[in-house]
Amino acid sequence: MMGLSPIEYHPWNGKRTEHGRRFVVIAESILRRSIGSRWFLAVLIIGTFLTFALPIIFTAISPHEGLVAEDMASQLNNGVFFIFLLILAALVCSDLIAEDKRSNSLVLYMSRALDSEGYLSGKFLGAAATLSIFAFVPPLILAVTTIVTQSGSDYLSSVEVLGSTLVAGIWMTLLFIPLGLLISSLTDKKTYAAVATFMIVFVLGIVAGLFAENDVNWMLLGPQLVMTLSIDAIYGVDLPDGMNAWLLLLACIAYTVIPMAVTYILLKRRE
Repeated sequence: MMGLSPIEYHPWNGKRTEHGRRFVVIAESILRRSIGSRWFLAVLIIGTFLTFALPIIFTAISPHEGLVAEDMASQLNNGVFFIFLLILAALVCSDLIAEDKRSNSLVLYMSRALDSEGYLSGKFLGAAATLSIFAFVPPLILAVTTIVTQSGSDYLSSVEVLGSTLVAGIWMTLLFIPLGLLISSLTDKKTYAAVATFMIVFVLGIVAGLFAENDVNWMLLGPQLVMTLSIDAIYGVDLPDGMNAWLLLLACIAYTVIPMAVTYILLKRRE
């Protein structure tokens, strides 16, 4: 007669995560998952090579006086850079909330002493850490390389442009995350969320271009043009004639604060 082996439980010796830091765990999970994605890595490598690799090499081997604000603004306002940034933002943000809705994971998150604020903070931080690999790090490397290899002696001006690059990198990293989170919260299909994020930005850009023929301020309807103009403002480059700087500020708020607020309200209702 076969005996029964008792089930033995061993105490867990790990350290519990503090409630206030659980959003960091969510962020780390998003970063690891994104880096492990072949699609993300492929777009990241190709985009970095096409937009920053050659300029960094060319800057290092060619003579130049220093880091110039206009040159950095022109580099960051490159249309190819914008396309790859938008693709990466759509890939990263598409399943941040949509996948949790599909798998009913929101119930598990909210039942673990994690409120909507912590949940949304973790998702936002994870997306920001992931996108910074493309939107923040390469521009910073380009700026530092330019300063290190400059032939001129005006390092103070170059460092000022470097500071503007830090601000621009942070801004570009964060710009499309709120919109991506909002769209992801409206569906449980990550493919729909990714396509919708991409298409909404491009459609708004087309509409903005049509209306801007009558009033230049209509340019602010398009996210790409908002990014371009805001980067110019960060570097101190003159805005187009007739462009209202206050409307530009309102457009930046409209594309960041408002989507985050709506997403938070939707999560709060589900909580």
